[in-house]
Amino acid sequence: MKICKRDQSTINECVTDSVQSLRPHLVSGIPEFQVPSIDPFYISEIIAISGELAPLKAKAKNVKVSGASDFTVKNVDVNLDTFAIRALFRFPKLHLEGLYQLDTQILVVPLRGQGNFVADAIKCDADVRITNKIYEMNGTQYIKFQNVNVEIDMKDYRLRLYGLFNGDKTLEEATNEAINQNRGEFLQAMKPYIEKTTAKVLLDTANRIVNSLPLDQIFPKP
Repeated sequence: MKICKRDQSTINECVTDSVQSLRPHLVSGIPEFQVPSIDPFYISEIIAISGELAPLKAKAKNVKVSGASDFTVKNVDVNLDTFAIRALFRFPKLHLEGLYQLDTQILVVPLRGQGNFVADAIKCDADVRITNKIYEMNGTQYIKFQNVNVEIDMKDYRLRLYGLFNGDKTLEEATNEAINQNRGEFLQAMKPYIEKTTAKVLLDTANRIVNSLPLDQIFPKP
């Protein structure tokens, strides 16, 4: 990891370069910090329950996400007074597959089912905001990330659900087409839960990386 001095005039560019230099290690994982590979990475469970736009009960399990290593850092802003970080990432394409359970309604059609799903999302932007605290242990300062907030914007995506209507292929095809024609509304209902789950994964990974590193080693004073 590239070391960045506490200089507000250079810190943003330095942290951007540091994240980019970490990418090959994030692909293979960092065993010494117990950080698994990010390509693919796995989300154990996403649960969504909503009644605001339409009745929705959805669960995704054992979700495998591919393509996360092909990210670019569009912007980084580090506040050296508070060590708060805001970063904007672009993922050109993400491929997801896993298991789902669904109980919702598309237009006026009740939709229930469970089985496998696959999805492809393109031009995904993630706006990540991190707040933290500085603490002292044995006379040495360390940094701990306390909260991660993620806002995700997708240019487009396609979703395919298998196992609808007890395997009736005609109804399954028609329903998948209806879902994708109304994918904006479907994403709007699922988005808060995807963001919350992503933030949890990022918070855990970030703290694993900095947990044993003194603050002066990560951000040395000029």
